[in-house]
Amino acid sequence: MELPMTKKHYCTIAAIGFFSLSCHSALASAPLVDSQPLPQPAVGAESRGTLVQIKQGAPTEYVVKKGDTLWDISALFLDDPWLWPELWRINTDIANPHLIYPGDKLYLVWVDGRPQLTRKPQRTLLPEGTVQAKRQPIPTFARDMLEPLLTEHRLVSAEHLAQLPVIVGDNRGAPRVNGLAPVFIDAAAGQLEQQEYAIFTPVAELAQGQLLRLVANVQITHAQDGYWQGEVSKLQREIRRGDVLLPLTPTELPELIVPSNGAVPMGHIIGSLNERREQGKFDLVVLDQGRAEGVTTGQMYRAVRAGTRVFVDGESISLVNPYKPSHAISSLWRTTAELPLQQTAELMVLQVQEHSSFAIVLRAPEWLRVGATFLPMQVAAMQR
Repeated sequence: MELPMTKKHYCTIAAIGFFSLSCHSALASAPLVDSQPLPQPAVGAESRGTLVQIKQGAPTEYVVKKGDTLWDISALFLDDPWLWPELWRINTDIANPHLIYPGDKLYLVWVDGRPQLTRKPQRTLLPEGTVQAKRQPIPTFARDMLEPLLTEHRLVSAEHLAQLPVIVGDNRGAPRVNGLAPVFIDAAAGQLEQQEYAIFTPVAELAQGQLLRLVANVQITHAQDGYWQGEVSKLQREIRRGDVLLPLTPTELPELIVPSNGAVPMGHIIGSLNERREQGKFDLVVLDQGRAEGVTTGQMYRAVRAGTRVFVDGESISLVNPYKPSHAISSLWRTTAELPLQQTAELMVLQVQEHSSFAIVLRAPEWLRVGATFLPMQVAAMQR
């Protein structure tokens, strides 16, 4: 039976911190009580140095739907969705503390002048003896957004690349194959199983290794005259001589990726998974720092553009052109200044390798260029 909320209930709830989303197990056994949002202060709330900005017109309650992501829901309430752990008060002392499920009802309330989401789990009465299928919590990002990283690209070292089975071509010896005829694979790399593999083509040579892109699948059928033969399927792009085989195993990412402070002082964006020079929101990029340098999944970084150097001793400010000989000479004795850095994007690390990592662009007020410098973001809300 639903119990009406009273002033006494509000005092009790305020005293215990409103049972945040992090208290999943406790909420699961608690009686259902209808929550009402408390009066809201001004639309910005200071939180340990970070301004958690609630959107104008944000809903006071929301029912989680199948297909929602943490990012989708956070964007309903926050101008900066990556601050969702602050809004949902993650409790790092509890295992899997912040899982929410389709059907859960979220309430926006205010505690000590700070916004907070509380959750009422969905309850379904089932006949005695009925087995209910295990519910799946919603992920941080939609899977199709991450598909280029999960299945379509790999970054491998030069040593690893040299050991992979290589496509020779079809029996005509053509350098490019359309996949209609069987392909032959150099058997020098060793024994292959009669199973399906992925064919990758090199797209970019980086200091950290070779970036590969998926072009097709191949089913190994048999060995013949020192070569393995295979039937091509799921052709996305033409197959070229020199393409390599890798096991058909997608990259796994955690369902929940929690934002945290960037730890690397500085690095550079060295590539992208769409092979364009300019990147925008939700594009996936390659960073030149990895596990060995202290990068971990969830870390936040900001891409920046260096300020232009200008002459400041004339009647008006003028740009220093480093490629103009007269400016290069003049800058030796004239007074110059460098304009401040400009942030061009916000990045979150999704996957980490030894000396490189993959990140998603969460915000890009302007195009982000490969080659840009990135610096750590301090997510003050995460400093408990």
